[in-house]
Formats: sequence, structure tokens, C-alpha cells
Amino acid sequence: MRFHSSPAPIARLIIFFLALPPCINAQFTFPPPLNGSISDYTSGKATPTMNFSAGDNMFGGWSTPGRLMSFLVYRCTGSTEAGSTIKPLNSDFNSTLGHLAPDKTWEQMPLYSGAADMFGNGFNPGRNPIWFQGDFFANNKTTGDLCWFELYPGSDSYDTSEDGTPERVATVNGDGDWYFATEPFTVHPARPNNLTVTWKSSGPKPDLMRNHTEAYWADFYSEFPGLKQASSSGPGRESGAYSALLQGSGWLGLLAMVLAIAL
Repeated sequence: MRFHSSPAPIARLIIFFLALPPCINAQFTFPPPLNGSISDYTSGKATPTMNFSAGDNMFGGWSTPGRLMSFLVYRCTGSTEAGSTIKPLNSDFNSTLGHLAPDKTWEQMPLYSGAADMFGNGFNPGRNPIWFQGDFFANNKTTGDLCWFELYPGSDSYDTSEDGTPERVATVNGDGDWYFATEPFTVHPARPNNLTVTWKSSGPKPDLMRNHTEAYWADFYSEFPGLKQASSSGPGRESGAYSALLQGSGWLGLLAMVLAIAL
């Protein structure tokens, strides 16, 4: 399965930082943290719990301990051979394009910054929300439809590219002090009528980025009929989100984001 990036990737992918105190227990809050082995999912022994489709939003986050910055990577595969050998990475990223890892999984840093500015690719320790709008960019060299997020300690540095220009290199350390992974989930093709939803720990909700017309609600409840009986709201009653585009974790101490969600 192949998914393409948007011409404006920041419009498709927004990761933002909130300066909150570090947490002792580091883990993903959503998507759910991995419980078991990723190879259970690649082999079919375990079934993903989230019915994610191309174009959906995912709202979650993670918390990390100590004083190390965290670096977010996602990986995709469909190979049971790769699934038996998936290990944390020691890998460098110098673009948004992604590449194949030695175990033939597709690896990508979803909000890479190569600019020679003050904003890096890592996130300060503590709590960090994530808002991901879902094109997964695995190419045809992998089946690419089983994906998951990983957290690593890492570092940013500068190097010189082949044409002599400076470039930022983000390095993740799989043999560092910690490493965390989410439960894998299958990225399905787009739903009929291009229906998209927002996934949170409470399950699928109306897409924050879509107009909730009567046609949208009809498609939404057709896809998730159990939510119609549980819902007490109707068209036009759902709240949205106000967001600012920002990149990296250098916004410490600044009021960079106002988020209003009532799902």
C-alpha cells in the first residue's frame, strides 16, 4: 500500500510542544504503548485495535523521563521476516524522505527540520502531545500498511552534504537510555466518500478538520453505527481545534499553541 505526502507537509503533519513537568513513567499515552512484541502483529498473532484509515487524524502524546530529548520516528512493514527481527534503531535522518532500515522496515522522522535555525528535531523531556494527520509515506519497497511510532533519545548535529551545503542530521539511539514503541496499527485505504475521523484514546470521533454536514454525519454513523446511539450531539454541535504551526521544541516558555477540543 502506498501513501504520498502532501505538497505542504506541515499542513498534513503538526507536532507541537507544551512545557509541562517531566513524568517519571515514560510511555505513549495514545496510540497505545506496545504490550508484547511487534512481531506478534506482523505475523498475525495479534490484531491491531485501531481501525486507522488514510487521511484520519490521530491525537495523542507521550511522556519521557529524565533530561534527555525525545525524537519521534515512525516505521512501517508488512513483512513477517522483518517482524521477527525488528529492533530499535541507531539511525541518522537528514531529510523528510525516509529510507529502508537494515531489517527492511520503512523508517521516517515525520517532522524533520534541516534548516540551520534554532529549532531542532527533538522534543524537551516531559509531556508532549502529538497531532498526526495520516499519510504514511512508505514506498513500494515495503508493503507498508502496518505502522507504529517509536521514541528514542537522540541528538541534532550539522554535517556537510555532497554538494557542500550544511545540513542538519538527527540521530536516534536505539541502544541509548530508553526506547518506546506504540502498538502497531494497520493503515487502511481511504474510506468511501473520503470519510475521515479523529482518533483519540476514547476512540473515533468526528474529524476536527472537516465541516460536519448532514452528509458527513450520515457517512460517519454508517461507518460507526454504535456511536449514533451513544451520541447526544447532532450536526454543528462538535467543537474544533485552534492551532498554530510550529516546529521543534524551541518554543519553551512561549505561548505557542491554543488548543480547544471538546469531543
